[in-house]
Amino acid sequence: MRIALIRQRYARSGGAERYLAQLLAALAGTGHGVHLFASRWTDPPPGVTLHRVPILPGPAFLRVLSFAWVAHRMTRRGGFDLIHSFDRTIRPDIYRAGDGCHRAWLDRRRMVEASPLRALDRLNPLHQSLLWLERHLFRGGCRRIIANSRMVREEILRYYGTPETAIQVIYTGVDLGRFHPPRSRAVRAALREERGAGPDDRVVLFAGSGFERKGLRFLLEAVGRMRGIRHLRVWVLGKGNVRRARSQAVRLGIADRVLFAGPVADPEGWMAAADLFVLPTIYDPFSNACLEAMACGLPVITTAANGVAEVMEEWRTGSVIADPRDVQGLADRMEAYLHPAQREERAADARAAAEAFPAEGHLKQMLAVYEAVVRGAGA
Repeated sequence: MRIALIRQRYARSGGAERYLAQLLAALAGTGHGVHLFASRWTDPPPGVTLHRVPILPGPAFLRVLSFAWVAHRMTRRGGFDLIHSFDRTIRPDIYRAGDGCHRAWLDRRRMVEASPLRALDRLNPLHQSLLWLERHLFRGGCRRIIANSRMVREEILRYYGTPETAIQVIYTGVDLGRFHPPRSRAVRAALREERGAGPDDRVVLFAGSGFERKGLRFLLEAVGRMRGIRHLRVWVLGKGNVRRARSQAVRLGIADRVLFAGPVADPEGWMAAADLFVLPTIYDPFSNACLEAMACGLPVITTAANGVAEVMEEWRTGSVIADPRDVQGLADRMEAYLHPAQREERAADARAAAEAFPAEGHLKQMLAVYEAVVRGAGA
């Protein structure tokens, strides 16, 4: 098949970006003609033909709308067997709702933050543009919708009345060869030493870009209440408002415990060196980083507003808190999981849960969808 894949910005840092890189490489490796349409990219995998999509400069809403329109025109003229979009665009064959349901995110944020100003969000031209594109896609603008969790599927059904038969849930796969527990205690000790952690340190890892949505402030507040744990460290990976987060850490008196590492090329090394992965997100369709952390043998603490909670088992692979604002509940769970005996016991359970979602299995599911959609088009 000649397959066009659409993503406005392509990079390899971040869970969603690693997922797309993995899928591109796998499709190219199976002999398909793979074409990526993007406005910007870094380090694409071999075997992928790149097409630059020009967009209008200026405000974010103009960039979003112009990319959607130009990508639509370019792909429709390309004679492709299948068009698969990973961004909100116009009339692809398949849309993967990896960013979730924007209406659900806005409602969730307004509920959690409880600010009168949040009621004005929908007047923002960017939000209006995303909602318009979302409405187009979920009300007949594509032939198949892939949701990466049941949570997202239910949101689409609830907000847009999309026919149930148009939406399929396919969980993200994880590269089990890349993300795995450390091979030995010596390897783990070396990974920790490289990152400045000693043998007595208890390390909490956070990974996610967009610190506001991912709930970093709740994690920092919880750490501020954990005075009973000595040698506690927090490693923060990803992009976000570091200045604001660092100021919060200073106010809480924990600045010396927190390391802001930024986007990293080797998240698997950080995961293998940590003791616990925490993502108290306000909204996350399905955090790839959580699944990757589980594959590395880390117990995970996240929220019920994260689709990955559907594949977790309470107190075996980690814990799910109902509300990210429950910082005391978060602190209590963190203290429990940071006990050395708990970490050792839960590592095997976390890894076993992740092994149910190999990248190879995900590719087979995606190819089956591709073939079904192409057959349907020819019928």
